[in-house]
Amino acid sequence: MNRLEACLLLHCLPGLGWQRSLKMSDHFGSPEAIFLHSKKEWDHVEGVGLVVCNVLSQWKQYFPKVQIQIQLIKKYGITPLFFGSVNYPKPLTFCADAPLVLFTKGKLAIENRPILSFIGTRQYTPYGKSFCESLIKAVAPYDPIICSGLARGIDIIAHRETLKQGLDTVACLAHGLDQIYPPEHRTEANKIMKQGLLVTDFLPQTVFLKGNFPRRNRLIAGMAIATVVIESGIKGGSMNTANLAHSYGRELFAVPGRTTDIKSMGCHELIVQQKAQLLSDPYQLIETLGWNTNEKQLPVQQKLFISLTSEEQKIINLFNSHPKLHLDELALKLEKKVGPLSGLMLQLEMKGAIRALPGKYFERI
Repeated sequence: MNRLEACLLLHCLPGLGWQRSLKMSDHFGSPEAIFLHSKKEWDHVEGVGLVVCNVLSQWKQYFPKVQIQIQLIKKYGITPLFFGSVNYPKPLTFCADAPLVLFTKGKLAIENRPILSFIGTRQYTPYGKSFCESLIKAVAPYDPIICSGLARGIDIIAHRETLKQGLDTVACLAHGLDQIYPPEHRTEANKIMKQGLLVTDFLPQTVFLKGNFPRRNRLIAGMAIATVVIESGIKGGSMNTANLAHSYGRELFAVPGRTTDIKSMGCHELIVQQKAQLLSDPYQLIETLGWNTNEKQLPVQQKLFISLTSEEQKIINLFNSHPKLHLDELALKLEKKVGPLSGLMLQLEMKGAIRALPGKYFERI
């Protein structure tokens, strides 16, 4: 059994889910290695349980369905992107609900490149459109990948301006790659395949439902180092994505509007709840993410004879060859989850060994 067959099997087995699939793959070393073990060994994985083990033991009856899916993937020219591979969005690997395989169409090397997600209402105002376009123009010199959901409104504005600026863009879809929704955005989708990537974790010929959007939204929130909300009501897909980004520990920005503007009430709510930073000027985003390297930092005297644990010393050693590191980058290099690592960074900061910079960057003192 190869990697694609194993991922598709885990995808279609009822009751398994993303988190259990990821946990089992991590436990046994790879998706395909899961099926080389027995029910007794599966049951040793925390959170799996007897019911799931029974489903796994019947995997052979699902194999014909997997072969059909493989033929469809070939038919529609879809490229699978496996969890942990070079081009898989690294920030997404820190999400407990990350898919073991993404289905893609396009030509884009994501490796080690920052991704910014832009989300917002379908019923945008001229102000929202203008701010979105201005923000993309402002970040263009830093060559980020701009991610959105190809939906009507702010999403498609972000994709169009990104293409206009000659930047790469990723569109996360709530359906299989045998179709495009909404259909009027097919022209943009074709351009994105040449100047970016279409991404989904839905199989080809999956029935398109409105309930698919929350599943799509976790990809938009999870693969980005920062998410920007440009106009949103109190409820809806944008707020769902924003709350996911917050739960993943990512930078979240919200563009304020007038206090009476219904289309900005979601942004205001995120700011009031201190989930998002207020973003009133495009260059605030650049400064917060630490992209403006011309800023002068006040010198801080280093403490002498700092006592470090072996774990803390490993972190400090990484700064020997990097003057500044992002929290996500540190987590990748150390193979740690962002949550526990944040606690270690706080300890090092209190010991006077590092300094926290805007945008979750750190430098050694």
